[in-house]
Amino acid sequence: MEINNVQVCNVCLSPSDDGEKRVYVKALCGGEEVLICTSCIPRVIHESGELVKSNAEVKATLGL
Repeated sequence: MEINNVQVCNVCLSPSDDGEKRVYVKALCGGEEVLICTSCIPRVIHESGELVKSNAEVKATLGL
């Protein structure tokens, strides 16, 4: 998801502003648009979409 122009992975919660060079891919999960970093895409593909947190779960985890 995107929070204040910062992308956050809906799987691992990695933010785009931490200095690491990440690529984020937009996807749909449960009818909701989510962002997944390329490091997490293989996990989602080979394991399960259950790994993807909803935007509400991401906000709650980050205390927003």
